[in-house]
Amino acid sequence: MGLSHPGDSVGDMTSTAPQQYRWTRDGFLRAYEAGAFEGRVELVDGVVWPVVIGDWHGETVAQAIKVLSRHDGVKATSSSLPTGDSVPDPDLWIRTADARPARQVSRRLSQWNAADVLLVVEISDETLMADLTTKAALYGSGGYPNYWVIGTDVIYAHTEPIAGGYRVRTEYRRGDRIPVPYADADLPVDDLLAAGDN
Repeated sequence: MGLSHPGDSVGDMTSTAPQQYRWTRDGFLRAYEAGAFEGRVELVDGVVWPVVIGDWHGETVAQAIKVLSRHDGVKATSSSLPTGDSVPDPDLWIRTADARPARQVSRRLSQWNAADVLLVVEISDETLMADLTTKAALYGSGGYPNYWVIGTDVIYAHTEPIAGGYRVRTEYRRGDRIPVPYADADLPVDDLLAAGDN
């Protein structure tokens, strides 16, 4: 078989590859509120991602909400978090209890000041690589000061947001204690990973 060249129909595959539709945030929100999507979805960099919650994932989210909302002056939520042109759906995030939305981006959804968003958390098994790369870039660019990715055996704590991600990523494993960024306290990593034993 001979080599194909850029001008050959076989070699120039990019011209026939289907282009993925890119959503705007406003277009996505209109479609979402009109019931156009089946199941739970999020918008990340113009692409609609399905959100699938399995047993381990769901139990770990519940465990994390219980543990991370124990402190005074904070509120845990699992609502979508409009960020830039995206509408990610973090598994949970913590904000100051008396914070008010910066503005409404749709009838049902608010945008928040990054300074009021104390911690964003993604629970990751199948989505680990996307959460450590694409989601980290999104949340870092949004200016959220602390971002955790909770895996089955390790928590990746991201700090010092910059355009395109975070300057620092620290790994905490079973047996370690992890500082709670919005409280003068730390907690055992096992308290957050306990559901992974089920």
